[in-house]
Amino acid sequence: MKTKKLIGLSAAAVILVALAYISTQKTEIRTPSEVGKILLPKLDLGKIQQIELSKKGDKKLVLKGSDSGWTITSLYNYPADITKIRKNLLVLKDLKTGQRADSSKIANAELLDLQDESGKSLATLSLGEQHSRKATGQMAMYGPASIPDGRYVATGNSEKTYLVNETLTTLNTEPSNWADTQITDIPSSDINGIAIMHGDSAQLLSKQDGTWMLSGVEENEEFDTSKAYYLESALSSLSFKTLADPALNAEDMGITTGAVFKAMLKNGESYTASLGNEMQGSTDRYLKITAAFTPQGTNTTINTGLKAKIDAFNERTSQWTYVIPSSKAGNMIKTRADLVKEKVKEEKVKKE
Repeated sequence: MKTKKLIGLSAAAVILVALAYISTQKTEIRTPSEVGKILLPKLDLGKIQQIELSKKGDKKLVLKGSDSGWTITSLYNYPADITKIRKNLLVLKDLKTGQRADSSKIANAELLDLQDESGKSLATLSLGEQHSRKATGQMAMYGPASIPDGRYVATGNSEKTYLVNETLTTLNTEPSNWADTQITDIPSSDINGIAIMHGDSAQLLSKQDGTWMLSGVEENEEFDTSKAYYLESALSSLSFKTLADPALNAEDMGITTGAVFKAMLKNGESYTASLGNEMQGSTDRYLKITAAFTPQGTNTTINTGLKAKIDAFNERTSQWTYVIPSSKAGNMIKTRADLVKEKVKEEKVKKE
């Protein structure tokens, strides 16, 4: 073969290889991967001063920030838990796109709108269905059949729906989920006295050498010690489910005529809970609570600290009427009939 032909064929081969490479490169440029990209790249957390979350046919959740902190507008402006807000916003900031999905996955989505101080929308996100994976191994044997591991979402008016690897379950419209719902958490070991009052009737209990005693027990009666645990733990991990409408008055809620539960602590603190009626359509009850302090010693530093603690508690709780679970309320409204039982008669052993 002549040299000129060889040169021509070599040149053609080089051109074909170059064209193939360019074609491959163009294909890659035309179809870049969307997986792993930040979903909300322009989101500035520092500018967010209002959060709205709504769902079709459901009430809207509104959280609003100010110089004095965040409040839950849709829960009578109750203070919001800034830790919960920060945690959710950081998750949104780092949210990355996963695989594309059909738009039907967000047909009944909740709409999240992040706004600035003036109410201008900074970013919106449609929160669609959850994605679950089939459980395997021991989880399949002893746990649920499937495990939530993601959520279908879409940003703004985008027609693109993505699956992200966060379930975003804490982003919901229930106001109490955005608050610190704990009212009290008093260890039972700190309590040495309890009083339960129903009108003119009062049941007084005191702890003596580690044992609870009920006053006024008749000869044929005895205190049912199995109830002691429920009484002394009534103010332990006490949380509210929701709040009563501030427009309701104490008489309408039964606060003025209901049972009163008072716990006295060894250090001089005391907490008085007034129980009201059951909330309409529920077995949960209304509750108002106040605290007081009676110095037990002459240590000024300790007494000043405890007094400040009680003042802060009353400032936080005084303007609210809480709605607490019926299980907790039931421990505070025990009657005398609930606390005593018939004394077991000791039979004399006959001597043979």
